Amino acid sequence: MKAILIIIGLSLFSGKVVSQTNEIVNPKGKWFFGVEMGTNKINLFPSGKTKTSFQGGFLTEYYFARHWSVSGKIKYFETGVSFNQPNSSLFGIPLTYGGSGTFKGNVIAIPIYIKWEFRVYKNLGANLKLGYAFNIETKSTYSNYSSNLSTDFPKQYGSVNAGVGLNYFINKKMAVYLDIEKYNGSNKGHTESIFGETSYAVENVLMSFGLKYSFK
Repeated sequence: MKAILIIIGLSLFSGKVVSQTNEIVNPKGKWFFGVEMGTNKINLFPSGKTKTSFQGGFLTEYYFARHWSVSGKIKYFETGVSFNQPNSSLFGIPLTYGGSGTFKGNVIAIPIYIKWEFRVYKNLGANLKLGYAFNIETKSTYSNYSSNLSTDFPKQYGSVNAGVGLNYFINKKMAVYLDIEKYNGSNKGHTESIFGETSYAVENVLMSFGLKYSFK
């Protein structure tokens, strides 16, 4: 929470130190470099609940058109998933096959997005983005796993990511932004029933406040 307040404070301070512009900023052809931090919501950790932690990262973004850009990030955050399904049967007929496990880890994610940014009011814009992320687990802890389940999962994997956000250009060189991104990770186990197999994958929702700057 303190880190988020620092970003907000820097944003407000930058608005006073760097004169704001009254003209509509066209960022086409510019590179922006930024820093961001915020909250990380871990879904299904433990099973059916959520956990919130801190996350941060760096941004590089290039506007190849007024309303379109390609961006890359380096993010660091916690992740995890927990599940527990007991054996069950009806009149001696198996309905579910037991399985349980708890995974906790840390991830360095490198996402690349294509972003569409549309104007809301003057230099305030909203955006939608879609991309792909390469993820590296720097910490992987498996506990309470059933003997019938393997924990031999890859530490590097790809994922399709999506996000929404707001962006405000203070002037031609500086902007502040808010991003909400969903990161889908790899499967960390499964359970079975008469209706089929259920897989349990890590899932994170990151809310980031950032400040970006163009040297051009």
